[in-house]
This record gives sequence, C-alpha cells and structure tokens, in this order.
Amino acid sequence: MKYVSLAISIGITLMTFGISGCLTDPYSVGEPDSLFSEYVLVWDLMDSHYACFFAKENVNWDELYQKYRGAANNLRSRDELVDLCLQLLGELSDQNLALRNSAGARMESWNQGHFVNWDLNVWQDYMLEWSPSSYVEELKPSGARVFFPTSTDTVGYVYISDMGKGFGDWRAFYDTTEVINCCSGLILDLRMCGCSGYEMNAFYTCGRFVDERLLGFYRAFRAGSGRNDMGEMLPVWACRNGAWQFTKPIVLLTGRYTQGAAEQMVLLLKTQQHVTVIGDTTAGFANTAVSFNLTEGWTIEIPSLVTYSPDSTLILNSGIAPEIYVPVSEADFAAGIDPVLDAALEMILQ
Repeated sequence: MKYVSLAISIGITLMTFGISGCLTDPYSVGEPDSLFSEYVLVWDLMDSHYACFFAKENVNWDELYQKYRGAANNLRSRDELVDLCLQLLGELSDQNLALRNSAGARMESWNQGHFVNWDLNVWQDYMLEWSPSSYVEELKPSGARVFFPTSTDTVGYVYISDMGKGFGDWRAFYDTTEVINCCSGLILDLRMCGCSGYEMNAFYTCGRFVDERLLGFYRAFRAGSGRNDMGEMLPVWACRNGAWQFTKPIVLLTGRYTQGAAEQMVLLLKTQQHVTVIGDTTAGFANTAVSFNLTEGWTIEIPSLVTYSPDSTLILNSGIAPEIYVPVSEADFAAGIDPVLDAALEMILQ
C-alpha cells in the first residue's frame, strides 16, 4: 500500500498526546489513505502542539484550514502535498516550522530572507590558511582546531553547524574540543548553525565554556489543548559541564542564520564575562522543535516551547543583537574576505 493508514496514525497520536476531537468535529480526515488526510494530520498536529500561536494574533488557524482545503481535496501527488503544507505553514512566518523527507533533507516553510554573514567557500579558504587539513573541504556538524597567528599566540577555533540530530552525542563534542585547552583565546562560530536543533545540545555543549552559573533564559511550553494555553516561564541556567572549562577570552560569532538551539546557546554564553558576541543579530527563532511522523518517512518539525531573554523579552522574530556589529557584504565574499572572522581574530590578539 502506497500510503500508511492515517486513521491508525491519527489514533495513535490521539492516545499519546491527548488531542481533542477537532479532527472529526468540524474537520473530516477523508479517506484513511488519501493525501487529503495527511494534510489534515499536518493541520491538526500544528493545532495541538504549536507553541507560538499566542504571538501570531494576525493568523486565524481555522480560516487557514478552509483556505487550503479545496486544493487539499484535489491533490494528485506527494510533491503537491508537500508544496501545499509548506504554504500552509508559511502563513505563520516561522523559520523553525519545517518538513523533512525520508532522506532527512529539511524544507523550511518560510525564510525571512536576511543577508547571511558567512560564505562556505571563503570559510574553507580561511580554515586551510589557519590550519591546513583536508577535513575542512566539507562542512561537518562541528569541529575544533588550533592555529598559531603569532609566535606567542595560540588561538582555538570551534564551529557548530548543526545542533540537531546531525550533531550527535554532545559528549563527543567535549572530546573534540580537548585540543583548545592550551589556547590563549577562542573563536566560537555559530553563524552556520541554521536548524532548530535540540535544547539539550545547547545546554550541555555550552558547559565547556561557562565559568559562572547564571540565568541564561526562560522557556515556556505549550501546556494545554487551547492554542494559547502556555505554561509558566521556567528558568534555564548556564552551568559548568565536563572535566574542565575554557574561561579565557572567547569571541562568539553570530548572524541571521543562527537559530533555534544555537540562539539558546548564545543566551547562555552571553552571560559570561569572558565572552563577547560579535557579528549580526540572530534569526529570532530560539524555539527548539519536536518532530512528528507523517507517512513514507516524512516528518514535521513543530516548536513546542518559546524562549525569553533574562529580562523576559520574547526572542521570537526579534533575535539576539550582538555586542559588536560587524558589517559584511557580497563584495567582501567576492574578494575572499570574511570580515567577522577578521574582526574576531583581531579582538583575540589584542
């Protein structure tokens, strides 16, 4: 059978998560193996779990169901279904809302379209110049290296490009970063970390760089069947973790591509006196997501919590501004220059 029975899938979802009866009243799932039924499943998973409805006052989720219902009744292929669901999710203007296919490829429903302050080819050239190694030919979930810009300075460079499933075991990150222990300063690059990711990875990973336990941010979860039913704001603290901590000067690089768990990591680390954040404002989607199964190996990623700064400011859409803004242009990249990396190195060597 081409499509797994969504009647079974929906039944399991209802038993597991206690969803109200909105699937059949007023909405019908149609035939259990139809493309329309999966459209309804996407709508209902959002209706039951999305944590940001309270911040989307201009969006009427019931009206959106009706808006796309006609097209959903006439779907002829999975490609059409995917396009329609991305249009539906895109109405919420949330970069963390995404679909993943069976191969794990992520499709954002919406992107704010800001200029991204890093370029892969330029980054690779810098890495080869700083510390020749074949592994920089490909961007991995994370990496760490040491280079020697002067006869007296030893600088560490750590980047993270994925804080989700690709990141793997955060304990392996501790092993990877053993090499920076002897460095006089560190550049920590989160500009390339553009997926939602897992909060746990942010919390434990930042422990390598924390000197003092301080309040990093607040989070609030969707707490009920009502779309605006939110729980209380819960504090999350920046804490030490691992056998040792790097507490020498750290320059933390951020940009418009930095989002999800990476933004939570920025909030945790910017509490530390030895950390300086430079670059550009983050994406403004510091709300890690939960994955729900659809059919044929597809999944949907839905933020189940919202993040607030220590002063109770909602991060959604506004992002986290750097302490030092570093302008970057396409002309810089065309010339093989990364102004943010150059500024970070200059700060470390002061």
